[in-house]
Amino acid sequence: MEIYLVRHGQTGGNVAHRHQAEHSPLTKVGEQQAIEVAEKMKEIKPTHLVTSSLIRTIETARYISEACDLIPSIDLNLVELKRPVHMYGRYHRSINSFWFYIWWYLGRDTVLEDQGESYRSLRERIETVKASLAEYPEDAKVVVVTHSVFIGMFLAHLCDHRPLTPYRALSTFRRILGMPNTNVYKIRHNRNDNAQICAWSLEN
Repeated sequence: MEIYLVRHGQTGGNVAHRHQAEHSPLTKVGEQQAIEVAEKMKEIKPTHLVTSSLIRTIETARYISEACDLIPSIDLNLVELKRPVHMYGRYHRSINSFWFYIWWYLGRDTVLEDQGESYRSLRERIETVKASLAEYPEDAKVVVVTHSVFIGMFLAHLCDHRPLTPYRALSTFRRILGMPNTNVYKIRHNRNDNAQICAWSLEN
């Protein structure tokens, strides 16, 4: 099975490099990016389309839906990292953001205040998504429209549910911060009966 993780199109929060709330829509540039990635997805002839429930991913998925003649399904587990309310509007590279991610990583199992989620909770969401995707037919081509942090952490935990080492956590967040809008990551899932062999692999 082939899975294509697609980051949503550009939003105002992306342009400003700030943590953004759930209701952020695409910019005009983001809409054009979504149109372009939709044409790329059309070439691979996907069989299924799944999207996060946030507006920016739903809007991106709409263009893919129209290009590929697919009805998207919504998976609530594909939403972006749930940050505490006080983080919204802050710069990604600010001291506040730096300390938030440090304590978020070190806390691991800590339940955050103000509607945030722990590292453990995010890892559990990732495992739930992996289990859901594994249920698709072996010949399926599934397009998944989601968010940068979710994609980065999903790839980092593709074959290991355990917390990342400090070095891998740093490299993962570098990837997340540099991830372009509508970037696509191709993943393959191969069913096997050997629990020692990871069924997931990144192809690009």
